[in-house]
Amino acid sequence: MLSFDISDRQVHIVKGENSGGKIKIEKSLTVEVPDEMIMNGEVINLSGLADLLVTNLKAELMMDREAIVTFSSSNIVFKELVVPKAKGNEFLQMVQNHMSQEMGISDEYSISYTVVGEAGEDNPGAVKVLATACPSAIVEGFRKLFNIMSISLKSVNITCNSISRIVLTDKSNIDKMPLLVCQLDDNFIGLTLFENGQMAFARYVPIDPSDYDTEDYITEALNENIYRMEQFNKARGGPGLDHVILYGKIDDYIKLVDSLDGMEIKASILGVPTQITGYENFEFTVFANAIGSLYKRNKQTERINLLEIDTATGKTSEGATGLLITAGIVVAASVVAIGAITFVIGMRESSVRKDIDETNAQIAECDKVIEANRILHNGLDQINKYKEIVENAKQKLDALPVLKKKTFEEIDDATKNTKEKKKEANYKGFSYEQASGLITISNVKVSDQHDAPEFVRDIKRLNYFNDVTFSGYDGTGEEDDPVIIRDLQLYLKSEEAEKK
Repeated sequence: MLSFDISDRQVHIVKGENSGGKIKIEKSLTVEVPDEMIMNGEVINLSGLADLLVTNLKAELMMDREAIVTFSSSNIVFKELVVPKAKGNEFLQMVQNHMSQEMGISDEYSISYTVVGEAGEDNPGAVKVLATACPSAIVEGFRKLFNIMSISLKSVNITCNSISRIVLTDKSNIDKMPLLVCQLDDNFIGLTLFENGQMAFARYVPIDPSDYDTEDYITEALNENIYRMEQFNKARGGPGLDHVILYGKIDDYIKLVDSLDGMEIKASILGVPTQITGYENFEFTVFANAIGSLYKRNKQTERINLLEIDTATGKTSEGATGLLITAGIVVAASVVAIGAITFVIGMRESSVRKDIDETNAQIAECDKVIEANRILHNGLDQINKYKEIVENAKQKLDALPVLKKKTFEEIDDATKNTKEKKKEANYKGFSYEQASGLITISNVKVSDQHDAPEFVRDIKRLNYFNDVTFSGYDGTGEEDDPVIIRDLQLYLKSEEAEKK
């Protein structure tokens, strides 16, 4: 069996089998898809994509007769419903009716569902259902693609249903709920929310580098969408998110973990269930969706095979052909009828888009909060930077030597009396350079030659200076030849050094 995980720019394929509750993977393959072959999940170039896939499968000796497909699209609509209990096709019909009534979903959509639990005391005899509405054109495109490839297509399901198999198999994940599982890709972010032991919601978000101001746009897109999903959980009465599981394209796990630290969310890599073997030769998280599709479905609680559902509701290619013929007859019959049909289709499309618009409006509000927080954060950064500049300047200013009044007075006292001779010393020049802490006393007149070095020692004893130097003196000390110290240089200690 071949399992295809199909996105717009890549197709991840595994060849394996599910036997006795064990899944064995034989081979894996990733095919890069040229631009515009697939657009938002819908195959546009059927023959080109078929040739590309078959060529690669044959080159890797992976051709098989049967295949299953998992995929995502932003055109898929998710809705939680409360539906009365019923069995089989009757319950499917009731789900489809509820989607039609509550969201205006028309026949152009394929509707699948998963029962997620009892509806509660307020709705006895009813269950909660997570329903999905996917454009039928996407499913029909896959049907035609595999007909061209001469491979029997057995199942088409949405990616969130595939990955939920792997997540819910690991019972330790139950304790982490509400839990968000995120698929990373260069072109999209896939998000699946789990609550109370079941899948609760899913979202597929296309991303583009041009929408972000950083090269690390995947991390930024991930953070934004985790924030939105957390707000969604809280709006439903949940406590918010504590855990996120990552899979897909993970180039730098440490960087992703660090980016989530500020949100107080723990991140981990999707683990490999024990019943899966053969994954050792490839990166499991890249092929997780394709592997998850190989799990057996629970027929009692889910109808997720869109191929099977379309067959049950008569949405086959033959049915589509008949519809086109009928439409041709109607066109030939009356131009007025065309206008009426266009109006009805437009109304149905408007109803479908109404819920999407409401969701986008909520997202827009979240974006406003994100932007406001970003502005405040940037402002705080600027304040902190300015504070750091001021503190550095203050530290440098505090470190400058300061000539205090007390210091000046004691220098002045030292000039009036030497320690031994008790004779006055006079000076003519006094200068102070604050930047270097240098005091220069010039032309100091003392009584005799012995007083010159004694005066210098008295200055040193004041303990205000790192160093005291003088350039010598002139004179003999005779009445007509006084002793003059030419320049006395005093280097002040800093305030911190002075305190010590």
